[in-house]
Amino acid sequence: MRRDLALIATGVGVSAFGTSLGRLVLMVQFKDHGAIALAALMIAALLPASLGAPFAGLLVDRLPNRRLMQQAQFLQAVATLAIAFLLDDVAVVLIATLVVGCGAAVADPAAATLAPRAAGPGDVAKGFAWLASSRWTGYVLGTAAGGVLIAVVGARNAILIDAGTFLAQAMLLLLLKVDRDPRVEGSERDSRKGAAMAGIRHMARDRVITVSLGGLAVVALCVALINVADVFLITDVLHGGVVLIGWVYAAWMVGSILGSRIAARIADQRAMVRTLGWAGAALGLAILIPAVFAHTAVIVVAFLCGGFANGMQNVSRQALVRLRTPEHLHGRAFAATDSVMRTANALGTMIAGFLVGGVGPQWAMGAAGGAATLASLTTLLIAREREPARAVETTRAG
Repeated sequence: MRRDLALIATGVGVSAFGTSLGRLVLMVQFKDHGAIALAALMIAALLPASLGAPFAGLLVDRLPNRRLMQQAQFLQAVATLAIAFLLDDVAVVLIATLVVGCGAAVADPAAATLAPRAAGPGDVAKGFAWLASSRWTGYVLGTAAGGVLIAVVGARNAILIDAGTFLAQAMLLLLLKVDRDPRVEGSERDSRKGAAMAGIRHMARDRVITVSLGGLAVVALCVALINVADVFLITDVLHGGVVLIGWVYAAWMVGSILGSRIAARIADQRAMVRTLGWAGAALGLAILIPAVFAHTAVIVVAFLCGGFANGMQNVSRQALVRLRTPEHLHGRAFAATDSVMRTANALGTMIAGFLVGGVGPQWAMGAAGGAATLASLTTLLIAREREPARAVETTRAG
């Protein structure tokens, strides 16, 4: 099983490398069109998972997950090829980015169901930690090397590399032995009208998940806001270029790798809830500090710490949802949580386009950092679980 986990994680890491490389190209390209255009690009990537989560999750709970992931990755590869050959056409790039997002809306919850299975019984958090660590490693390598690589091979070839990584991930899945096929496993099947919304209904009934995700959504909104603001802070205030953007983002991602590995040791649900709160508060401070003290060294160190907190959050969130969700709802539950986070990201990005243009990047980042810190501390107080932890044994067994 450990071999399968390594294959899944490697594929995710390779794909993340290409995604970060392509993202860097498009961010620099769209920056010339202004903050609103940059925000539109980010929203296009997030929108499919935000709006299509119930249907994407239902697919994951109905069809073989390995094959579903492969088909989603082929779709992403085709859309990325369109971006590469029509890079100067803003409308085409936005539409193709939407299509890439549709693939991610299916592939991400499918990977989230397979990784803990490959990790083995009792290692739920470890499976998610491998997945997160590999993804962030790919992001680090792609972002840190991105500026240099783009300068060497050019923007179009960098996007072609991105398309190739989706195909590489699909090929690695051919070697996978572990799978989840709801059709043959005899999982409980909800055939009633509205089955696509079952994951959302399940989360809404769980107080711990509802409160924790609410706080995380506020933090995600604030992080999305800085994804627009920090580009302008680095280029306009710190007078840096694409290489500095790459290294600042790489600092966040290195922190996320470290945070993900530490979070793998968390097995208790109450500890997961506490981690979500404290990590959110730390992340807020990591956003606030470079806004107040705008200096290259400060933003690099702050983003390293912010990434660490973000890595702890991501693993704790996924493990908590899995441990509190029945097996037959895993796909819809993961898709629903992704929807909440990406909707918050889309809203934050939409707000950022206007806020950064109105008050400037420093004020925008400062407001986002303060809001994230307060929201996380409030969530920590509200989400304390006073009833016995609700663990689903079939989920722990993978």
